[in-house]
Amino acid sequence: MRKIQVIFLLSSLLFATQLTAQYVSLVENKGEIGVSAGQSFYRGDIASDVLFSKPSFGAYYKKQLNDYVGIRFNYEYISLGANDMQSSNFYEFKRGLNFSRVSHDASVMGEFYFLRFISGNKRYRCTPYLGFGVGAWKSISGSTNIDTPSTQRTILFPVNLGFKYNVFGHWNIFGEVTYRFTNSDKIDYFSDQDFHIPGGTQLKLQGSNSGMDQYVSSKLGISYNLFTAVSYTHLRAHETPEHL
Repeated sequence: MRKIQVIFLLSSLLFATQLTAQYVSLVENKGEIGVSAGQSFYRGDIASDVLFSKPSFGAYYKKQLNDYVGIRFNYEYISLGANDMQSSNFYEFKRGLNFSRVSHDASVMGEFYFLRFISGNKRYRCTPYLGFGVGAWKSISGSTNIDTPSTQRTILFPVNLGFKYNVFGHWNIFGEVTYRFTNSDKIDYFSDQDFHIPGGTQLKLQGSNSGMDQYVSSKLGISYNLFTAVSYTHLRAHETPEHL
């Protein structure tokens, strides 16, 4: 009799564990779409001591592979610019270079949640996340007082850090910062090896030895989870998913 009671107790515990797992899995995250707006910041040879901000706008689609890992496809409309005349560095101020560019930025990244995230579930409604991958930058238009040839397109390597919060249902808000390491030193039209002679002088002024150009975008956005409801008809008639 005692053995039967033990077997019954273990069976009940196992059933309860399975049922809880079924409840948590009633929502399956298939992916996500999102839009964002923010500011972009350039780091390179021109006015290297000043952080210039320009507007940026973006959108993405993510394919969720499991509760923690997804593949994300990103696009951003990026503006970049800088002006030596706003630098407190006398050498750069005397050089007097400036540029402004508008560009496309497209990338694919792996994205990793630090915590489990389930839309509509108060226990799993927020998480920080990390992403990194590879992409491409392409110039649309630009203006400058630099007369050397410039880069029109280049490969980039983005690193993304963000935080997401589920507001209700499918809808989330998020904030993130994406840093790009590029494969070009002439996004700003001017490389470390180039020289510029300001008008009315005989001075030959060169770049800042900063290496490849880099830029970052900081943005806020909203996203929509593309989840599906898993069938729970196998549960007893009086059991509902309201435990979530």
